[in-house]
Amino acid sequence: MVVEHKHHFSRLYKSVFTTKARYIHIWGGRAAGRSHFGTRYFLFLITQKTYFRGVFLRHVFSDIRDSLFADFKDRLEESDFDESDFEINESKMTILYKPTGNTIISKGFKKSAGNRSAKLKSLAGITHVLIEEADENTEADVNKLDDSIRTDKIENIQVIFLYNPPSKNHWLIKRYYNLVDTGILDEKGKPIPYYRAVPKTNPDVLIIHSTYLDNIKNLNEKTIKKYQAYGDRNSQFYDEEMYYVDVCGLVPEGARGRIYRGWKHITLDFFRSLPYPSYYGLDFGYSDDPVALVEIKSHNNRNFWHETIYEPGLTNPALADLMRIRGVSKKATIWADPAEPKSIQELRDLGFNVVAAEKGPDSVLFGIKQISAMENYATEESKNLWMENEEYKWKLGQDGEPTNEPVDKKNHLKDGGRYGITGHRQLKRKKKIKVAKTDSSSSQNYSSDKKVNPLDWL
Repeated sequence: MVVEHKHHFSRLYKSVFTTKARYIHIWGGRAAGRSHFGTRYFLFLITQKTYFRGVFLRHVFSDIRDSLFADFKDRLEESDFDESDFEINESKMTILYKPTGNTIISKGFKKSAGNRSAKLKSLAGITHVLIEEADENTEADVNKLDDSIRTDKIENIQVIFLYNPPSKNHWLIKRYYNLVDTGILDEKGKPIPYYRAVPKTNPDVLIIHSTYLDNIKNLNEKTIKKYQAYGDRNSQFYDEEMYYVDVCGLVPEGARGRIYRGWKHITLDFFRSLPYPSYYGLDFGYSDDPVALVEIKSHNNRNFWHETIYEPGLTNPALADLMRIRGVSKKATIWADPAEPKSIQELRDLGFNVVAAEKGPDSVLFGIKQISAMENYATEESKNLWMENEEYKWKLGQDGEPTNEPVDKKNHLKDGGRYGITGHRQLKRKKKIKVAKTDSSSSQNYSSDKKVNPLDWL
């Protein structure tokens, strides 16, 4: 016997119950109660007389245990349902409502934090999917999931996306939104680098944007004041990115924890007119990762970058042909990833001056610090370079703050540039030291009692 129970939901989510849209996006700032609604909605659905087969889904399967699965059990405990009517499998994270036979299963795009993909083939008959942290997943993975969901048991399948604002380059933003300026200016009178996302017209998509203000009655006063303090320039807690993204739910220019900031645009004509010799940085790739070649000119404390090649699927002979077409001089030094000595030798055999960059246990952080300490300019035409500039980021810790460990993604041109700049600087340093040893008049410039700034050697 199915007993009638009362379910209470915010009016904000009323349209979820009536929409015929397949895709439902519930996103925005923190503390808006999205996961709370999602798990309460699934509790409502699993206890109805109508057929329901739900899926809790995250990027990594094991992460569901402390998020959606735990949240659902909290919603159940808060409700007036008899918990003995639910059969909960803790290891598989599945839930069965015995009076109706309705079920919820848990799935992950990945089995673990590594690269091992999970199989998402057993989704026939699924009616509802709840994806938490949906922005963690690639467009290809979500498309594959979507194609595997099918049932003739109900008229409208629902795929519900829960997420915080990703950067403007994220596929979720590009597919579903148009970005507009907020009209807010910073302390220098310039537009802030955050955007308001306006949903594109699509009858198959329902979008609900929310912030803490939509859930304010459930928040304590200290939490509310802390959120407001993030946006107060006079507060010790002032944090522009935290306020506009995590509190206001705006879309940022780049990823949270982005590594490089403050780069300036230059034209390709200006880059070509610079009277400094070109050198290159090369990061190898093939199938999933592109081959990335960047041309660099350096002078004093400034680096000037231009994207030359950014293409997957290139063999070394094809890369050499493209380098000739793009005007890469065979005399120019090309600093390359030393992890591929065979590729370096093949390109040398094809006539290019490719040199293995030095690579040690701290070389990545060392190179990032060197580049960040300098002024950097990139040509407007370097589309992928600018994308990486916004998306290459530090891994975030459990507290959501950046660590000192970079995420090894969207960094191909950046890695190539790092090989080039660090290699170029080391070469110039060796030449300076050699000159200092042979020229007594210059040796005083490098005496032990004088502090030398290596940035001055360029």
